[in-house]
Amino acid sequence: MVYIIFLISLLAVSKGADWLVDGAVGITKSLGISPVIVGATVVSLGTTLPEALISSFAAYQGRSEVIAGTALGSILFNTAVILGLSVLIKPAIISSRDTLYKAGTMIAVPTLFALLSLDHHISRWDALLLVFILLLFLISNMMKGVKQSQGNNNKETGQKLSQHFIRLAAGCASVVLGARFLLDSGVEIARFLGVSEAVIALTLFAVGSSLPELITGITAAKRGHIDLVLGNIMGANTLNIIFVMSLSGLIQPFAVDPNVLQADIPLSLVTMGILFVPALFTRRIDRWQGLITILGYILCLIFIIGIRSY
Repeated sequence: MVYIIFLISLLAVSKGADWLVDGAVGITKSLGISPVIVGATVVSLGTTLPEALISSFAAYQGRSEVIAGTALGSILFNTAVILGLSVLIKPAIISSRDTLYKAGTMIAVPTLFALLSLDHHISRWDALLLVFILLLFLISNMMKGVKQSQGNNNKETGQKLSQHFIRLAAGCASVVLGARFLLDSGVEIARFLGVSEAVIALTLFAVGSSLPELITGITAAKRGHIDLVLGNIMGANTLNIIFVMSLSGLIQPFAVDPNVLQADIPLSLVTMGILFVPALFTRRIDRWQGLITILGYILCLIFIIGIRSY
């Protein structure tokens, strides 16, 4: 029964995030707000909401292993698998300095988290610092969005706001309830299988909460929109630290397992480096890099599950 609850909760979280984003985008379009600004704020936060709520419930229940495991596991899956598969389908051309800037931000943020957690603890002051960075990140994106959309007045008329609000409300309810039951059922599965909650967070929670990005990424890559995949993954990875970790830390300061500093963060940074460091010189991400990150992810899972199951 617990497996059925887990699967239903996973579906509710994934589908609810889609409804929430669709509803929010519909409302803003009806009000004439720029889609660029919407993408930089509502969509970015919406796609990270499953991880944020799973980690927030974990913080409230004092399950510190789940908090960092879910966020960092999602970062590793996003980078190694989703971006790796996408560049296997279509290699990415880095034609904008802004892409490299966002890649640098994506790498800097988990490095900062590692520095904050050297004492194996995230306090509310640490969380407030991450919130400050989150605000700077969102304001920066909004300012760029305003600059790019000046003169754009594509206000949609005739749309029923009530339908968008209903979808938004349904999405919020689905994600909140789904995340709560997903956490509880996942913990039960961990106990039944005799593995740690950190392993469940790094695998089932992380992969499950990233399913919307996986489907979107593969679809976009097949259609040749690899730049959209890059933007989505870099934004999601950044927010997994400054949004997910800060929200959890504000709810309840939490302990950081030594494995996070010794394995999770280094593995995430190495994966990012494989994809983006060569791009500094070649201005592209090739198929061989994607293949290495996917194979590396499989080896990482075997390594992580092996050392944390005992």
